[in-house]
Amino acid sequence: QEETDPEYLRQLCVGMPGPAFWAVMCRRRMAEFGTTEEQLAQIAVKAHKNSLHNPNARFRKEFTLEEVMNSPLVSYPLRLYEICPVSDGAAAVVLCSAEVARRLTTKPVWVAGSAVATAQFDDGIPRGLAGAVPPDGRAYHSEAAIAVAKAMEQAGVAHGDVDLIELQDNTVYYELCFPEEWGFCEPGEAEHLLERGETMPTGKLPINPSGGFLSFGEATTAQGLFQVCELGWQLRGEAGARQVPDAKVGLGQTIGLGGNGTAVVLKR
Repeated sequence: QEETDPEYLRQLCVGMPGPAFWAVMCRRRMAEFGTTEEQLAQIAVKAHKNSLHNPNARFRKEFTLEEVMNSPLVSYPLRLYEICPVSDGAAAVVLCSAEVARRLTTKPVWVAGSAVATAQFDDGIPRGLAGAVPPDGRAYHSEAAIAVAKAMEQAGVAHGDVDLIELQDNTVYYELCFPEEWGFCEPGEAEHLLERGETMPTGKLPINPSGGFLSFGEATTAQGLFQVCELGWQLRGEAGARQVPDAKVGLGQTIGLGGNGTAVVLKR
């Protein structure tokens, strides 16, 4: 109900839709860590390269770095190909007991951890994308960090146990800030992982081998469930050319309007 959602009303009052909020946070990162427009564009290039191998992706097209950097500016520094569109879509999974799963397949995937969280605030007004800023000044998505931490704790896994991540990349900025906020790398290190190829399907920390929201668009609630589908295919070794080698543990994450965050850990 948008009429009573404080975050929606806040965005409406200040005239800042999602891309504008993301751009503000991204500019803060550029000032703090020296993130460049070229590095932002490299994330979009990677996402669309992964999409070529995903028959379910909406945009199965490879873009060059120059094409991304020359795409129309939406809200500086974010450009058209660095922000996901809205899409229609659907996703489904079969969720059952361990006993039934073993009867249905020889390659079951187990839900090892699942969590929902809300962002931390002092007055309930600055929610979600307009959320709390910690003492060091960096934007912080507490709803996502809390959900990921809880799901990993339930699953009994450490950061080094996670073989791939499907995260919500409404914007390329999220692929930089989220892994840091969740403890997978130090602040300011995400760009280095990207440039070393560590976030590719064959890298140390594969991120969005499916192509992510940038390649699908955001089909709202269906997109989060599709992450579960992608993790399932990866853990069963059924992802084809985008397969993460010997994947055993996968992490999926989404955030939503009103400061909501979800995370799931799957194991094979």
